[in-house]
Amino acid sequence: MENNLTADNQQDWIKKSIEIKASDDKVWNTLTHPGHVEQWAGAFQEGTIVETDWGENSIITWKQKDGQNGVKGRIEVIYPGKMLKINYFDDINSPDDAETGAFKEHYLLTEHQGCTTFTIETGPLDKEHIDKMKDQWDEALKIIKEVSEAQ
Repeated sequence: MENNLTADNQQDWIKKSIEIKASDDKVWNTLTHPGHVEQWAGAFQEGTIVETDWGENSIITWKQKDGQNGVKGRIEVIYPGKMLKINYFDDINSPDDAETGAFKEHYLLTEHQGCTTFTIETGPLDKEHIDKMKDQWDEALKIIKEVSEAQ
């Protein structure tokens, strides 16, 4: 397993990291447990939930409060407690076997002496989405940190 993230053109990607005083397993639980996901994903849209079985090549759908699909993708790589790479479809109504688009999210967890660095890379995005999502990711990272450290 390569323990790094890859993004082609960094200028149209968001990359953020946060130090969390918790094991990578606790941070992973925060990122993937449905009750915790709803907490931190609320930074993007209140009431957001995720539907997936967290398997490699599985479909992942972020649903809005009203049950509508918000974003839909496919898990490209998953190493529980270490790494998650998601490729998203250009159209939320794409069939599950369709080709994914350019938009991706990469999550990397690196634990050292009981502390975990969580890094998110997401993109490529246009300037408008970068400006909006930077603040949303700042809020999401704060929540991920709080929830992980409280476990």
